[in-house]
Amino acid sequence: MPNVALLILEVASVVMPGAAPTDAAKASLRQPVPPPTCEAKAGEIVVCGKVSKSYRLPQVAAQPEVTGPPKAEWKLPGGATAGINGSQRNVGGFPSNAVMATIKIPF
Repeated sequence: MPNVALLILEVASVVMPGAAPTDAAKASLRQPVPPPTCEAKAGEIVVCGKVSKSYRLPQVAAQPEVTGPPKAEWKLPGGATAGINGSQRNVGGFPSNAVMATIKIPF
């Protein structure tokens, strides 16, 4: 609200620099500005609309594509790797979650 008051004072000083605004100027500042009329002449197609970007979301920067969760793998001495992963399997027709630890040793 204080910003609106400052804006009104600034507009009044630009309209009449060095002079106090009159009652007519004060009354005109209190009234909302009517929207521009949208009239079509013969043979024209006119599209009327309010341009307002205040309701639009800002553009989001490009995100790197994520293919899945990061792999839990560690390098071991001698070129071997160790890792842990999870999977889901069907056991007797029912889903079962499993956690597996793997060690890969190069030949």
